[in-house]
Amino acid sequence: MMKRLGWTIIIATCVGVTILPADEIPKKNARPKLAVLLVFDQFRGDYFERWQDLYGEGGFKRLLADGAWFTNCHYPYSDTLTAPGHASLATGSTPSRHGIVANDWYDRIKGATTTSVEDERYQLLPAPPKTTPGASPWRRREETIGDVLLKTHKMGKVASLSIKDRSAILLAALFAQICYWFSIEQGIFVTSTYYRDQPHNWVTAFNRARPADRWTEDFWLRMMPNLDYAKHTGPNSGAQGIGYEQGSNFPHPFFRAKEKSDKDYYSAVTNSPMGNELLLALAKRCIEAEKLGQGADTDLLCLSFSCNDLVGHCWGPDSEEVLDVTLRADRLVKDLLDYLDAKVGAGKYVVALSADHGVCPIPEVTAKLGKKAGRVAPEALKEKAAEALQESFAKDQKKLPWIEASYGPWLYFNRATLKEAKVTPAQAEKTVAAALAKVPGVLASFTRTQIQDASLKGDPLLDRLRLSFHSANSGDVMIMPRPYHIISGSITSPKAAAYRTTHGSPHAYDTHVPLVVMGPGIQPGVRRERVVPQALAVILAESLDLPPPSGAIAKVPPGVWMKR
Repeated sequence: MMKRLGWTIIIATCVGVTILPADEIPKKNARPKLAVLLVFDQFRGDYFERWQDLYGEGGFKRLLADGAWFTNCHYPYSDTLTAPGHASLATGSTPSRHGIVANDWYDRIKGATTTSVEDERYQLLPAPPKTTPGASPWRRREETIGDVLLKTHKMGKVASLSIKDRSAILLAALFAQICYWFSIEQGIFVTSTYYRDQPHNWVTAFNRARPADRWTEDFWLRMMPNLDYAKHTGPNSGAQGIGYEQGSNFPHPFFRAKEKSDKDYYSAVTNSPMGNELLLALAKRCIEAEKLGQGADTDLLCLSFSCNDLVGHCWGPDSEEVLDVTLRADRLVKDLLDYLDAKVGAGKYVVALSADHGVCPIPEVTAKLGKKAGRVAPEALKEKAAEALQESFAKDQKKLPWIEASYGPWLYFNRATLKEAKVTPAQAEKTVAAALAKVPGVLASFTRTQIQDASLKGDPLLDRLRLSFHSANSGDVMIMPRPYHIISGSITSPKAAAYRTTHGSPHAYDTHVPLVVMGPGIQPGVRRERVVPQALAVILAESLDLPPPSGAIAKVPPGVWMKR
């Protein structure tokens, strides 16, 4: 394994778990041999109840019946995205503390956009044909449940697997022994030299079989051909995407993408339930090869199924495609639980399931239903901000480069230009925020100064934004879209072929996610009280007789454990 190149973990103040009354002290059970942190990317909190009657036995129904099911679980912060969600689940913390504010952001030091996990000090393994930055968790500034486990149980293992690199890496411990994700460039699972000098032999053998190539001549068909999908989904408005040569409606072919390029084909696989099947196959191989849950110490397996998110972006949450990938996820969970029963033993493992965020309905679909909905173009925001600054501070002068970068809802000022024009950051922020607040589709705009001013209290939106803000990574002015509006280019843009809708707001359809925990000592039942997804980390910690991660913000909800 390559040496870690000098970097420091910043640990925030510890928040303890609830001290339970005597009659609620957890019933003593043997510590689970395996903990499974299960994430379904973009699995909105209403999907369990919405389609509950369609699920089979042994999958979601088993988790909901035998586990503690929190139906009112919401992220407390505003920027509900994949990387922040995964980091928050694993650390029990918020972006304001762990530093993962988005999937990507503008890095002022580099002068370029960076991803949440890219790290040029390392390389991908196996190495791709062209130079590609490696990856590591170095930007995450809080410890995870996996870090706590490895400090406490020296012989324990942490494995983290996903389709997306950021999902696998941000769930994993800093020194996870096993961390892999899928490469659409190579069509195989890869890791980084941060973790190992060479892939595990069992991963190499898995890749050599080229399992991702099995669908080249196939179609993605409805899993339940006799079910009236339209009855259980929203209107088919024609606003759906087409993915990677997959088409807007069932059946969705894979061969057309293959004819275009290998990368398009592998993108199509991950933009379908087949990518989830691929990940489950790797997870089974991992459990078997590493004997997870079968050793002297407790192990942790983190699995993040990304394809639900990619399908949701493309066809929208009310589509037949999202219903199908959800029904297949139910079958997948049954397959996984049955496998764990056989390999680890029923009652010897704990499973905690959640999601990293929800999703907004496709605006064009919502508009046809009579609600106000739309898109806020990011380039228009950037132009509006520059015009406001020019008009206020350099009218009738040459046009100045006021905005250094924009990413998502954030604008980053060119500080050199502000200095040259003798404009303070606070002046620029106030001017731009006032201008952007008038843009159609914008609910509110906030400045860095407002966010950092602790004396400003009583605004729920500002409170949520503070939990998403990190001074080193966030921008200078941020906008929040109105309900059913998204920050996005035109639906006719090339990107929109596979990206019709998104998430990232503080609205309930983005913040509401499931939280279910099943395992030894867990009291089954439905809980209606409001909780945050970060409770997952502290519940898992207590289940494994571990202290919570040091930056955890949540407490163990009352009544989770069976009484004595």
